[in-house]
Amino acid sequence: MTEYLDVFDCFMEKTGTEERKIVHSKGLWHQTFHCWIIKKVKNKIYVIFQKRSEKKSDSPNMLDITAAGHLEVGETKEDGIREVKEELGINVPYSNLKYLGIRIEVIDVPYFKNNEFQHVYLLEDNRNLEEYTLQESEVAGLVAIELNEGLKLLDGECSVLQCESVFLENGKKVKKVINVRLEDIIPRLDNYYKKVFIMAERYFSNCKYLSI
Repeated sequence: MTEYLDVFDCFMEKTGTEERKIVHSKGLWHQTFHCWIIKKVKNKIYVIFQKRSEKKSDSPNMLDITAAGHLEVGETKEDGIREVKEELGINVPYSNLKYLGIRIEVIDVPYFKNNEFQHVYLLEDNRNLEEYTLQESEVAGLVAIELNEGLKLLDGECSVLQCESVFLENGKKVKKVINVRLEDIIPRLDNYYKKVFIMAERYFSNCKYLSI
């Protein structure tokens, strides 16, 4: 089934619609939804990363945003919450999300062009990892990274973390403690992950102002 996206100019004014594959071949501006699940357990804050399925055409088996996806034709940023249901199997109202604003990503390599307006959210959700129902075609597992340890990894103060995780193996969820290294996470140039960790800390400190 062909997927169509709304496309925009660099000022985020809609200019039309186009097939997703053409959007990425031409580098047309479009919108995506990013939801980062965070939780606090015994005074420790965790950011949940998704491990992408090995079936994904780009960045398979890498760690990335908890739930994310493209906004299709006619969808608003609020409609992006369907990604949480599709990828993680949970129903949450949009009002539970904390909007951090728009992140801009530009990638221009021979095989892929990406100009995105990314609507970024935090979602506090304290359930156990095994309570999520993972979309097998998209998600291989979930990994909980403790905030302070994650910041050390991102800042180069350590090279490996031990993290609780849950993975799909032969259709069943299996809990594991795994090693996570910086090279396991999809690389981005603007300290995106560090900003998410810092905003998670501010969120649980009841800070009023949060932004990506």
